[in-house]
Amino acid sequence: MRCRKLVSMAAWLSSSIWIAPAAAQLGIFEDHGDVGRVLHAGSVQFDAAQGTYAIAGNGENMWFASDAFQFVWKKLSGDVTLTADISFIGGGQEAHRKAVLMIRQNLDPDSPYADVARHGDGLTSLQGRDEKGANTSEVQSAINAPARVRIAKRGDWFYMWVAAGGEPLQFSGAAMRIPLRDPFYVGLGVCSHNKDVIEKAVFSNVDLNAAAPAEAPSKLYSTLETVPLSGDRRVVYVSPGRLTAPVWTPDGAAIVFRSETGLRKVPLTGGRLGQRFGFAYSGPDPSLIGSGGPSLDAKLPSDGLRSFYPRLSPDGQQIAFLSGAGDQPGVPEDQEIMLRVLSLKDGKVRVLAKFNGGKGSTPSWSPDSRRLAFVSYPRIP
Repeated sequence: MRCRKLVSMAAWLSSSIWIAPAAAQLGIFEDHGDVGRVLHAGSVQFDAAQGTYAIAGNGENMWFASDAFQFVWKKLSGDVTLTADISFIGGGQEAHRKAVLMIRQNLDPDSPYADVARHGDGLTSLQGRDEKGANTSEVQSAINAPARVRIAKRGDWFYMWVAAGGEPLQFSGAAMRIPLRDPFYVGLGVCSHNKDVIEKAVFSNVDLNAAAPAEAPSKLYSTLETVPLSGDRRVVYVSPGRLTAPVWTPDGAAIVFRSETGLRKVPLTGGRLGQRFGFAYSGPDPSLIGSGGPSLDAKLPSDGLRSFYPRLSPDGQQIAFLSGAGDQPGVPEDQEIMLRVLSLKDGKVRVLAKFNGGKGSTPSWSPDSRRLAFVSYPRIP
């Protein structure tokens, strides 16, 4: 009888003890599992011959202050680059199901993280949570449904690269500062965006490079972005060098900005990266449109930050402005700043975006007072 009990106990233990998968089963990664609350367990299948990862994931979402998804990962430190081709399996039930390249502090549902998220409908974003329990924010790419994507960590900054089928990777213009401590988790993930179903995606040609980048001068980019008052940033145009002073056309269909070769115009819907549009412009100086001078400066909050470039919304209800560290003299240049909006009705101030910028990043209201345009200046090592 005692022997039977021992056998029974051994069988129970063998079924209860978690056994780490062999390294060969997960290729370049160490382990996998579900992060957050899921109703259906996810899975990872690594095809060594093809070098592909087929990931099945459940989870209600990866947004706001909590995530739920299947994650295959490796622990690393320092600067990291992760690149992969992504394709979904089947038509799927959710347009916003996500397949991601992720760099995450830990496996808690509310962990700080940055990822490049390829959605089922083609939307591709650099997403991030900059501190534990904070709401997720994003910068949407102008390229829809890229075949290949990359996330790069350089210090505290994260960058997204995208490529259409058969084309080389190009910097998308999206950049975020997300401070993470060493070590952190790097890997691939899938979220179904529906707690009742499982969605699947295949990651191929996966390249994980943990080496520090070669010593080279950093490269300055200018990213023309728009952001609605809801806060989802979107890249309209990105270019090496410096662009400044964006302003909307009266019909709200395009944005004019200064480039090193003069004034240019780009449709709000954007264009292929690197494409430029000529434009004959005879209006006022774009950098001055919406400026209220000292009268608006006096309305800005006294909160220890240095605020500048106030712009009154066309409906007269809100003031958009930029803010940086309070000890910076004058208008900062290429520093971490915030785009904020002050409601004249109740005096409340909201942060719409955090980015590298300052001089030249002048915010500009859309004619309907619902969106803002600005220029950020990512500098990539």
